[in-house]
Amino acid sequence: MQKIIAIINQKGGVGKTTTSINLATGLARKGKQVLLIDLDPQAHSTIGVGIEPGSYQVAMHDVLVNRKDIREIILKTPIENLFLAPSHIKLDKAEHQLTPEMFREAFLHKSIRGLDYDFVVIDCRPTLGTLTINALYASNFIVVPCEVGRYALDGFSDLMEAIDKVKNSEGPDKEQFIRILLTRYDARNRVSNEWVMEQLSPYKKMLFQTIIRKNEALNQAHMAQEPIFTFKPDSTGAQDYEQLTNEFLQLCQRA
Repeated sequence: MQKIIAIINQKGGVGKTTTSINLATGLARKGKQVLLIDLDPQAHSTIGVGIEPGSYQVAMHDVLVNRKDIREIILKTPIENLFLAPSHIKLDKAEHQLTPEMFREAFLHKSIRGLDYDFVVIDCRPTLGTLTINALYASNFIVVPCEVGRYALDGFSDLMEAIDKVKNSEGPDKEQFIRILLTRYDARNRVSNEWVMEQLSPYKKMLFQTIIRKNEALNQAHMAQEPIFTFKPDSTGAQDYEQLTNEFLQLCQRA
């Protein structure tokens, strides 16, 4: 079954776009056909795979608001097997434009139905608005990047409640399709690390075993507009996202 993965956290700065780009690239490097959907008006995933927002005429705003066929906006990226449904700042208006529409939470689901990709990775904006609800509705797997820090869990309960409402998921079933990814981990911050792990203990079964370590190369890769795998393949960032890709594929095999 095709996996549609929403990368979501309404808290910014937790590695959401970094994870979207590098998980999608990691899957493409395994020979999988992957579509990366940039659902954030800031278009950071679009830029992060080397595509400038001024280089295309149509984007996700046209799909969700103007009902354009998503196939007409999909772009090839410099990464083999990785394709992009780009974003644009106009997407910011979509939150308001879609509000009066009936069944607005299902627009993204309808637009990607029948696409011939092994994996669809959706980079969500850092809010719980209409666009993010669309991503949750369309997805069958959810990744929640969570920075290892004092304020890591701010709004976390709100996020889990939103997932419950959209996916109608209570109890142990969530363990099948939600994974929390710890990011920006620094082994030197022992007290903070222990506090975060204690707070996450109720969600232990939903934690990825892979942890993304704090790594300057990941920040530099963004500035270079490349995935970490091509920017600095020998970095700890590349190692961690390779491990994440492998762990995710193992989860898919067990599902």
